[in-house]
Amino acid sequence: MPLRPPIHRPVGRRDKRERDRETDRKRDPVIRALYRSARWLAERRLFLARHPLCAECQRQGRVTPANTVDHIIPHRGDTARFWDQDGWQALCASCHSRKTAAEDGGFGNRRTGRESSD
Repeated sequence: MPLRPPIHRPVGRRDKRERDRETDRKRDPVIRALYRSARWLAERRLFLARHPLCAECQRQGRVTPANTVDHIIPHRGDTARFWDQDGWQALCASCHSRKTAAEDGGFGNRRTGRESSD
């Protein structure tokens, strides 16, 4: 017998894993391979261990754990820029989504002159 009631999901709404898979499929195969590489996973884990707090939240006087490594200047497949840790910052999911939406023109924002980020 279930221990908790089922979660209500409106008809036609896909779960997060399904949306993430679709986003990943749309990503350039070269970039997708970079993000799936053992090297990236290890570097990302180390970077977040060294920078455990969200850089943007800290600038605003808040303390929030970081869970995303962001490329300050989007790499767009440039492997030198992709691996340059001087161009990385640790962000929380909320700040990273806000930054990416602003850069990519998502959520009704105008696309900035910068390219999309991780």
